[in-house]
Amino acid sequence: MFPSRPELKGHLLGEMKPLRVTASDGEELLCYLSEPPGEELVNSPLIMMIHGGPQARDTWGFNPLVQLLCNRGFRVLQVNYRGSTGFGARFIQIGMDGAFCKSLQQDITDVATYATNEGLCAKNRPAIIGGSFGGYSALHGLTFQPDLYKCCVAICPLTAVGAADEQSKKSFSGSPLIKKYWQRVFGNNVSYNKKFAMDASPLYNTDNIRNKASVAIFHGQDDPRAPIEHSRKFVEKLKERNIKGEFVSFAGEGHGISKEENRLFMYHRIERFLCGQFELPFSRGENDRWVSNTASIEWTNCDGGD
Repeated sequence: MFPSRPELKGHLLGEMKPLRVTASDGEELLCYLSEPPGEELVNSPLIMMIHGGPQARDTWGFNPLVQLLCNRGFRVLQVNYRGSTGFGARFIQIGMDGAFCKSLQQDITDVATYATNEGLCAKNRPAIIGGSFGGYSALHGLTFQPDLYKCCVAICPLTAVGAADEQSKKSFSGSPLIKKYWQRVFGNNVSYNKKFAMDASPLYNTDNIRNKASVAIFHGQDDPRAPIEHSRKFVEKLKERNIKGEFVSFAGEGHGISKEENRLFMYHRIERFLCGQFELPFSRGENDRWVSNTASIEWTNCDGGD
């Protein structure tokens, strides 16, 4: 067998293990737990990392952000919630028609609760991080499960969904096929009933967030699927509550931060934010290392966490 990433040879990486968790309704969920390399694990804080899609999945293999966080002393737990691909048509189907804000989110809550009860999470509360739909899920967890999570990182998130999304004419690239797919994901209630949609949208439920929680948001300024206004409006709500956090936008980036200089800059800011929350060491004074990045720090008032 040939190594797929020979440049990693000789580096000490976090070990990634499959973990099966039974959800509260009996559904079995395949998760992946990555742990810090060569460390005593009794005091490792936990990060719940939620994939996008929702019709996508996490697989076993190298993930640079997972390995960065393991290197800094975190456990990272990835969840293949219902609706994820690779587990058969039935598993996808039970994640459709409105499950995205109910049983799918309950899967994530169940896994986080399991990890806490099993002693996989030090310092009381895990963090939650995700991009795209995973970013929505991260904000959903912080908003609707406020006592469960310490802090949140959201990358290019949706903050309002269905009939509550004022950016809907610009969302999802304007494609009627993509729009139809999302109507199927959202279900009729969220797609067409504004009250149901607002109840499922983190943007309209920020009063639920704990006063001592913290939030970091990263977004491409030219995002055609989840326009940056999703994040900017959410940040205004955070300011009104005096919630701690930061918001970084990237010129020339779309739905996801893909240019190397920008991605490395974002990883550094995520490292700095999460390590600050959990009082772990991180690389200081290196924001100018990636001189070609297009980042704008639109808001920050972070100084650690509770």
